[in-house]
This record gives sequence, structure tokens and C-alpha cells, in this order.
Amino acid sequence: MIVAYVSGHGFGHATRTAEVLRRVHALRPETPITVVTSAPERLFRRAVPAPLSFRSLECDVGLVQKDALTIDERATAERWKVFARDLPDLVDREWRWLRHADARVVLGDIPPLAFQAAHEAGIPSVAMANFSWDTVYAHYASRHPALRDAARRCSDYYARAGVLLRLPFACPMEAFPTVEDVGLVARRPRVPRVEARHRLGLGAETVVLLSFGGFGLPGLDLGALLSLRSFLFVTTDATGAAPASNLRVLSDALLEAKELSYEDVVGASDVVVSKPGYGIVSDAIGAGVRLIYTDRGDFPEYDVIVAALKDWLAAVYVSQADLRAGRLDGALSQVLALERPRAPDMRGADTVARRLLKEELRSE
Repeated sequence: MIVAYVSGHGFGHATRTAEVLRRVHALRPETPITVVTSAPERLFRRAVPAPLSFRSLECDVGLVQKDALTIDERATAERWKVFARDLPDLVDREWRWLRHADARVVLGDIPPLAFQAAHEAGIPSVAMANFSWDTVYAHYASRHPALRDAARRCSDYYARAGVLLRLPFACPMEAFPTVEDVGLVARRPRVPRVEARHRLGLGAETVVLLSFGGFGLPGLDLGALLSLRSFLFVTTDATGAAPASNLRVLSDALLEAKELSYEDVVGASDVVVSKPGYGIVSDAIGAGVRLIYTDRGDFPEYDVIVAALKDWLAAVYVSQADLRAGRLDGALSQVLALERPRAPDMRGADTVARRLLKEELRSE
């Protein structure tokens, strides 16, 4: 059995892990898979056919966010102090469960718990990440001393990992003793663009997807989009003012009825408006669409991704103030005029899946 421990912070960890597990199933359908996470179960069920077991568990703290663009550092420190009190007992329960479940290899993206539990159970572990929580917490520790302990504890647990398969857009991750670089793990649309647009009833208009990673963006003035009548805006999470006539809300029920996934919606769009996180950036790369991005607070991953965007995507920056006010006309004109870079190496999911299967066979 392969057991994947996945951070519940945002959707990016879940969607890329699901893509790896989908590839595991394609390579060896009989391999049992269990996912352990606080992320939504549907993200894995949609990607991975049976056999797949799911355990709902808060594996790490991640970051507390007020919305998609605002990190609550103080609340993060407080949550860590609560989580840390029970962490030794949680590790103890998890390594015993791994033994009882006859797990053969652990994949972690990127809860430190995963690697300590695997170590104590005597099971090989594989990390997959472009950043790690020890680096993130160390970044905030001068303002919130409780996160100094968080960084140290996470670093100690990460040192137990067998190997880190380091993804593109990587921040420093010095705690891992063995590191190997892999290609981009990215979802790609499963329904062709023309067909996806047909199912959604989209015509020849330029479609702009508002995407905020499951957090939503309270305060976004959707009514201001009325002035951009040459564009059709779509979203799965309409928060803010009364919707504009050129805005369509695509509910989960609608997408399910149309047999479409979120990556198909990305592929049906012309431009995505979002924060620059790994999940949505890799979705945009996988679909070959353009990106308008904004600030996401003081988060170490931000500068790394922004510095790399020009080589991966046609992308343009917009300030948070302009985004929240719906002032997107200038950015839309700019991004639509850009040439798209050549598609990069997107074989990361296959590389990680094969490594997991190799480790599983070795531990039998």
C-alpha cells in the first residue's frame, strides 16, 4: 500500500498529489492507495479511480489565512502551539496505524508528521514539494517566537525523509538529507478546449477565470466587472458584491453534470486571475493559458514563483487594490498581447509515481 499524507493548506498540495496518485493507478491499477489529509476528499476521488481509501486528518498546521491573499501570522502561531501539544501522540498513533495497515511507502506533501511516522514504523518515505514548512515558519519566527519551535520541529522531522523529489519553483529546503529534482507535476485538461467550452455554453467571447484556491476573496467588487463587457468572467466561488451580468458562477453540481473538472475549466478559459501559488500556476501551464497574478502577502514562495513566471507563462501583475476594485482592463489587454512560452517538461507526476512504485516493491 502507498500512503499519501497531504497538507490541507489550499488546494495545490492536494491537486498535485492526486495527479501523482492518478499516475500510480495508471501504471499499476492493483496498488492500494490511502490518502490522509484534511483537504476535501472530492479532489482525490475525481482524480484517482478505486482502489482509494481516505482518512480525514489534520496532518499539519500550514498557514491560517483570512482570505486567498491575506495570511494571519498570529493565528498561525496560536494554532501551532495547540497542534504541537498533541504532535508526539499523533506521531505515535500514525506509525502504529502504518504498521497495522501494512503500508509499504509513504508520500508526504508536505506534512512533517509523515516522515517521522514513517521513520518510526520502519517504512521508506518520499517527500514531494517546492517549499517546506520549516522554511516558512522560520521566515515568520522573528515576529512570532512560537514559530521558531515550529521551524525546528518541522526541520527535525523532515530530516527523517528518505528523499525529497524537488519540484520546480523551489524554495530552499535544507532539512532534507537527499534531494532529487523532478519535472513539473501539473494537471492537464482531460476534455478538449472546444468541447469544454461547448458543454459550458461558452461562445467566442474571451473567458476570464477568477480563481482563489478555495479560500475565496471577500471584498472583490464583482459589480465593477460590468464595465468590461467584452469579457465573460467565470468563477466557482462568487464572493463580494452582486454578480455582474457578464459573470457566470460554475458550481460543483454544474461541473459534475457537465462531466468537467476544474482543470477543464482552466483549459476552457483564455486568462486566469489568481494569486501565484503552485496549484493554479501549474494548472495554467498545463492548459497553456495566460495568467494575471497579484500579491499574496509575505509568503516565501511568492518571490520564487514570480521570478520564474516569465519562462513558464504569459503573465502580468495587477495590484491587490486594482484586483479587489475590479480594475482589470489594463492587465487583460497586456496579458492577451503576450506570446506564450514553449511548454516545459511536465513529466513530474510520472517520475514521482514510478519512484513510489519502486520503493513499494523494494519494501515488500
